[in-house]
Amino acid sequence: MTQIKRYVKNAYLIVFSIVFFCGVVTSLALYHEEKQHLMLDENIATEQFITRLKDALAQYGREVAGVAIMIQSMDEPLTNPIFQRASRQLEATEKNNTLRVYFAKYVPHSQRDTYVTQQQGLAGLSAFQITPSEIRKEYLPLTYGYPFFTNPGFDLLSDTYSNRDVIQQIRSYQGFEMSELPTFSSEGVKQKTRSFALRRSIYIPLDNIKNRVTDEFGFYGIVGIIFEVNGLVRQLNVPGIRGVAYRIADITEGSQPPVWFADSRTDININAEHISHWEKGHFNTTDIYYGGRNWRVDTRNSSDLLGLIDWTLILGALILFTLLALLLSWYVRLLSNAYNQTLLLANEKIEIDGLTGLYSRYKIQKELDELIKTCELNANKLVVFFLDLDHFKAINDAFGHETGDKLLVKVAQRLKSVLPDKAIIGRLGGDEFLVLMVLDDKKACVFLERLCREVILQISQSYFVEGGTLNIGCSIGAALYPDYGQDAETLIKNADMAMYEAKSAGRATYYFYDGAMGARISRNMRIETRLRYALQNSLLELHFQPKVDLNTKECVGMEALLRWEDSELGTVSPMEFIPIAEQSGIILMLGEWVFEQTFKHLVIWKEQGVQVPPIAINCSAAQLKRPNFLSHLLSLLDKYQIDPSLLEIEVTESILIEDAKGCAELLRQVSKLGIKLAIDDFGTGYSSLSYLKDLPFHYVKIDQVFIRDFMEDSDHDALTRAIINLSHELNLKVIAEGITRVDQMERLREYGCDIGQGYLFSKALGANSMASDPMIVALNEKQGDSDSFGG
Repeated sequence: MTQIKRYVKNAYLIVFSIVFFCGVVTSLALYHEEKQHLMLDENIATEQFITRLKDALAQYGREVAGVAIMIQSMDEPLTNPIFQRASRQLEATEKNNTLRVYFAKYVPHSQRDTYVTQQQGLAGLSAFQITPSEIRKEYLPLTYGYPFFTNPGFDLLSDTYSNRDVIQQIRSYQGFEMSELPTFSSEGVKQKTRSFALRRSIYIPLDNIKNRVTDEFGFYGIVGIIFEVNGLVRQLNVPGIRGVAYRIADITEGSQPPVWFADSRTDININAEHISHWEKGHFNTTDIYYGGRNWRVDTRNSSDLLGLIDWTLILGALILFTLLALLLSWYVRLLSNAYNQTLLLANEKIEIDGLTGLYSRYKIQKELDELIKTCELNANKLVVFFLDLDHFKAINDAFGHETGDKLLVKVAQRLKSVLPDKAIIGRLGGDEFLVLMVLDDKKACVFLERLCREVILQISQSYFVEGGTLNIGCSIGAALYPDYGQDAETLIKNADMAMYEAKSAGRATYYFYDGAMGARISRNMRIETRLRYALQNSLLELHFQPKVDLNTKECVGMEALLRWEDSELGTVSPMEFIPIAEQSGIILMLGEWVFEQTFKHLVIWKEQGVQVPPIAINCSAAQLKRPNFLSHLLSLLDKYQIDPSLLEIEVTESILIEDAKGCAELLRQVSKLGIKLAIDDFGTGYSSLSYLKDLPFHYVKIDQVFIRDFMEDSDHDALTRAIINLSHELNLKVIAEGITRVDQMERLREYGCDIGQGYLFSKALGANSMASDPMIVALNEKQGDSDSFGG
C-alpha cells in the first residue's frame, strides 16, 4: 500500500516523464528520418557525379579511338590539313576548350632526315627538328597538334621524357593509357601541371602499308588527347538537391597520403588547407579505373549535415510534447491529491489481511516504521524475518487456489502458535510472511537461531486440508536493526535477500543477512551484467590447455578454456562466473559462443598450416538439453567445414542421471559423427560407472580435487586407482586433470592412467601462440616426417 501511495503521489512526475520521453523519441525519429533523407540525397548526387565523370573519360576515349581509326583507315600518309579537319570534329572541344589533340609519328633513324625535311616544308616550320638531338635507333616525335601545337618535334621515346615507360607500354597493344602530363621549359626541365594525356597506338595492317612508314609490326604512331582537370570537371555540371562537394586524387602509384589534383572547395593549388573540410563527418569514397590510372573520388554534401537539417519540425515536436506533458502532469497532480485523501481514509480500514487474519502489508510496514523509531530511542535491536513457503506453487497447481488459500490459513495459525507473543506477524502477499520482534536479550543470536529452527520444524509438519494431507516447508531470511538496515525498506530488502540465500542453500533452512552476503550478491549481479556486456562485445577469450600422453609425453589433445579480463572487475575466474552464468541462463549463449569460436580457430590454424590435436569443448547440462543442440552442431560443422574427428565434447556426469535415456540417444548420434565424448569432473557427483556400459563415451576425466592431494590422502589415492581400473574394464581411457608435480605424474602412470593435463606440462595457450608452442611444433614436425615417409 505504501508503494502504491508513493506511485500515486509521484504520478504527475511519471506522466510528465512519459510524455516528455515520447517527445524526445519523436524528435529523435524525425531527426533520424531527416538525416537519412539527406544521406539519400548525398548518395544520389554522388552517383550522378561518378556517372558523369566516367562518361566524360569514356567520351575522351571514344574521340581518341575515332581519330586513331580514321588515321589507320587512310590509304595515304597523314598530313597536317587532314589531321586538323579530323580533330576539329571532336565533340568534346565544344564542351572543354582546354582540350588538345596531338599525333606523334613513328620515325626510324633511316628516315629521320627525310621526315625533318618534310615537316619543315609541309608544316611551314623552318626550324623544325627532332629533340633532344641525340642519335637513336627510332623516334616518336610530336608531329601535329590541334587547336595549337606545343613543343613540335619532341621525341616521346627520349630518355628525358618522364612518361617514356607509358609510351613503350602502349606501343605494344591498341588500348588506352592515361598519365599525368609534364610540360617542358626551354631548358627541357619537367614541370608538373594539373593535366593528363589519354593515348592510343596506331597500327597499320601489314598488307595495307603502301607508302607509309611503320616499324616491322606496323606501328605507325600514337594519337592522344591532353585535357586539363579544370576543363574536365566543368563538363560535369553536377546537379544536386542540396549540392555536392568533391575532390579527386590519382592513386595509381599508391602514394600515401593521396595527392589531390581537384577539389570543389578551393580554386587554388590543392594543399593541406583544404583537408579540414574532409576530416569533419562522413564522406563517400569511390575508385575509378580508366586508361591504366586509378583515381580516388571523395564526395559529400557541400554543407555540414547539421546545417542542412530542417530543425523547425524537430524542435517544434519536442516543444509541443513538452507543453502537453506539463498540462497532463498538472491535471494528474490534481487527481492524485484527491486520490491520496481518499486513500488515507481507506488505509485506516485495510489493516488486516482478509484471508489469514494477520496484519496486512500496509499495516506490517507501518508497524515496522514505528518499531524502528522506538528502538532508536531505547537503543534496542530489532529483527525482521522474511518467511516464504517452499514449493507452494506446486500445491496451487496440483490442488487449486482454493486449497492453497486454506493451507495459508493453517500456516498463519501455526505461526501464531510457535512465535512469541511479542512477535508481530503480517502477510505480504501470496505465500510470503513478515515477522517483527524487538530484542532485549544479550543472548539474542542463540535465541533467534533456535526460534528459526523451531518455526521451520512446525511449519513443515503435515496439514489436513479438505480430507487430504498436505506437506509444505519454509525458508527464512533475517535482517537485524540497526546492524543491516536502518529503515523499513532496507530491512525488508535485506531479509528478502537472505531468504533467497536460504533457498539457494537447499530450502527448509534459514539465513541471517550479513555484510559479506550483501557484497557477494552485489558482485554476482555486477558479474552477470558485465558478462552479458563481454559476450555482446567479444571481450572473452579462448585459451587451449594441452593434454599429454603419460607414456610418450606427446600432446594428444587440447581443452578449450574460457578466460575473461574485464576492464572494471579485472581477471574473473571461470570458477566464479560459470555458476553465475548457469543461474542466469547466460550459459546457453556462452556455450554457443565457445563452440563457434573453437570452430573459427580451427579454420584459422588450418589456413596457417598449423596442425592441432583434437579440441575438447565443455558442454553444460542446459546446452545439452536444448532440442536444437544436434542441429546447431551439424550446421556449425557444415558452415566451417570442420572434420568431426578434431572435436571432443566433455559433459558432467550429473546430466546423465537427470535424463539418462534422452542423453544416451543424443550422445550416440554425436558419437556417430566421429566426435569423441568424455565425462568431465568425474568423482565429484554421483561417482558411479554403472550407467556407462551402454553409452558411447571414450574418456573419463578424474577431477583435480582428487589429484591435488591423492599423494597424501589414502582415500583419494584408493578412489583414483579404482576409477582408472574400472574405466579400463569398460574400455575407457582415463584423463587426470590438475597435475602439477612429477611424483603425481609418476604414480598416475604407475596406475595405468592414459592422459594427463595440468601446469606440469603446460598452462593454457592463447590462440595466437599456438604455432610457436614447443608441444605443437613437435606435433607438426612429427606429422611432417610421417607425411614425408608415407610419400
